[in-house]
Amino acid sequence: MPIVVGMASSHYPSLFQDTYNGWRRYWELISGDIPQPIEVNDEDESRVEKWIERRDQAFGRLATAFDAHKPKAIIIVAGDQDEWFSDAHSPNIMIYSGSEPIEGFHNCGDFDSDPPANFWEDFDRFGVTLKSDPNLAGRLQTELVRRDFDVSISRSINPQGRPERRAPHALTRPLPLIMPELDIPVVPVIIKTIERSTAVLTGERCLALGQAIGEICNTLSMPIAIYGSGGMSHDPGGPRSGWVDQPLDRWVLDCLESGDLRELGRLFSFRSAATDSGTGELRTWLVTAGAMIAAQRSYACETVDYFPAHIATVGSGWVLWDESASN
Repeated sequence: MPIVVGMASSHYPSLFQDTYNGWRRYWELISGDIPQPIEVNDEDESRVEKWIERRDQAFGRLATAFDAHKPKAIIIVAGDQDEWFSDAHSPNIMIYSGSEPIEGFHNCGDFDSDPPANFWEDFDRFGVTLKSDPNLAGRLQTELVRRDFDVSISRSINPQGRPERRAPHALTRPLPLIMPELDIPVVPVIIKTIERSTAVLTGERCLALGQAIGEICNTLSMPIAIYGSGGMSHDPGGPRSGWVDQPLDRWVLDCLESGDLRELGRLFSFRSAATDSGTGELRTWLVTAGAMIAAQRSYACETVDYFPAHIATVGSGWVLWDESASN
């Protein structure tokens, strides 16, 4: 059975706060003394409260679609930011196929309190435990290598970057809002999303990886979901922290909605300060798009919501592929 539903969304930490003060504390922590765009002055408590409501509606829409399709597993395409990996080893593609559950943290409400909480110090409140699917993961590993993708294989969890935070936040931060019971096994497909060099996947290669994943899933008998975690444009702590590249974000959304993967393949084909940073997480969206084209060509991509939240230092977006948005 092919992949039955596809999703992608931002996962920036501010988005998981329920108060204006929580958003502002993250903004002050991350952007610091970096010069900010004038739009920040208009992003007051009233604006942020509306964005919080829209966030809930957007994640709720993804959760409803996910639940309606009743997948037996979910492939999560995500990056790693010095969590499982370190400078000693940072593969372009890694699939975890161990049987050990994946433990990590969400950060819902950690900066709503004053002083903020250190989420990685309180597993009872912030802990997330995900089931694994070694059979599906192993199948993807084998078949992707046969298709000339050099996949790094992991069968045990041994975080090297920031071991106290356990699994990459791209896996554990947003998933409780999409799958509250955390009862469906996950297959982490970790790709290098942020690397200030040319040793990273191009947009074309991301799409090819996604198409290969979709084709492999077409041969299986169980319904599968796929989710791209990260993006959109942002440069946390960098010289563009607090700035949002709306033209780039909206171009990506337009290409996804039109199904123009050829255009999207041009992303990351050359180095740019605009895409060297957190914006590189859009690679996870491209893998997801490629998978959906291979698995459900009749499904269109729907932009569930998008808003350029400078105070969250990110272009905040949510997209969905299912039959409700069919061509």
